[in-house]
Amino acid sequence: MRRKGIADFIGDRVVYVIDRRFDLEPGTSISDLAADYARTIASLFHEPVDIMGISTGGTIALQLAADFPGLTRRLVLVSSAHRLSDRGRATQRTVATLLRAGRDRRAAAVFLGNTGATPFQNALRYVVGLLAPRSVVGRGDLDLLVTLDAEDGLDLEERLATIEVRTLIAGGEFDRYYSSALFEQTSRGMPNASFSVYSKAGHLGTIRNPRLAREILLFLEAA
Repeated sequence: MRRKGIADFIGDRVVYVIDRRFDLEPGTSISDLAADYARTIASLFHEPVDIMGISTGGTIALQLAADFPGLTRRLVLVSSAHRLSDRGRATQRTVATLLRAGRDRRAAAVFLGNTGATPFQNALRYVVGLLAPRSVVGRGDLDLLVTLDAEDGLDLEERLATIEVRTLIAGGEFDRYYSSALFEQTSRGMPNASFSVYSKAGHLGTIRNPRLAREILLFLEAA
């Protein structure tokens, strides 16, 4: 699934796909996660690199760009902004509560059932979450819970003006976890950012749009 998800973004590039470390300690913050990525990137490369973050990964990437500005050449945020929307925060809190109660199927259903652009899409994905919870919320480890808690109160609005790296923000018109208004607000707050809203797309619709890969590659290759 990972390889398929990044295939269109490769072109003639080498793409590294990295994820958070395992066995996160309770209380781990987004800053802590960004520092993990920074250490990894600095160990692999000796010059700034292009970084793309998707959803919560985009929030971490934004924190990384704020905390470690010398590591990023260009930044791409997909379905992500400087904070969750009120609805996104409430949904993730519900998911966390259900996970703590051991109700993984219901947690997966609620999470996936808010990623579409239409009521029909969300209803269908709700059922998929019920049927295949492990593909959505994993196997019951605490890492997802720790990450949800870390993002819950995060708001990077006051730091946006300090993030000078050239940035592209792409998000769906009907994204429930962030919102088109937050994509625009994040872009306006950064000195060198632009945003692109994908019409009739929800949280997952943007990453699946074939237009996105072309737009990102053009952005990364522009002078």
